[in-house]
Amino acid sequence: MATSNPLGPEANMPTPMTDCPMTAAIHAIGGKWSLICLYYLASGTRRFNELRRLIPDVSHKVLTETLRGLEEERLIVRAVHSLAPSHVEYEISPHGVSVLPVMHAIRAWGRTHLDYRRQGMAGTAARR
Repeated sequence: MATSNPLGPEANMPTPMTDCPMTAAIHAIGGKWSLICLYYLASGTRRFNELRRLIPDVSHKVLTETLRGLEEERLIVRAVHSLAPSHVEYEISPHGVSVLPVMHAIRAWGRTHLDYRRQGMAGTAARR
């Protein structure tokens, strides 16, 4: 007997295409763990458990969903190797490489933002 999705039948439907570039970008890479997965895959092919070790705060389920979403967007490639022991490897796709400048820009902004927040906290503590 099939179980129904509590979010309704529409929840199982793929997201419709949009003409809005910002919406398309956020849908493709806007998940909490998407850019982090791409960051690690940019340096080479990785197995699932290797990604789990590199990103210890992500659950098994969420990492699986994130990788499926990135594969669906064709930003990564999933390769199943049936040789004993069988395993799955993930690598960034040629299209996924096009995200790297965006990822590096966000990372650089993140560093600046952390510095800004630290300075703000130091200034707040000094005023007390």
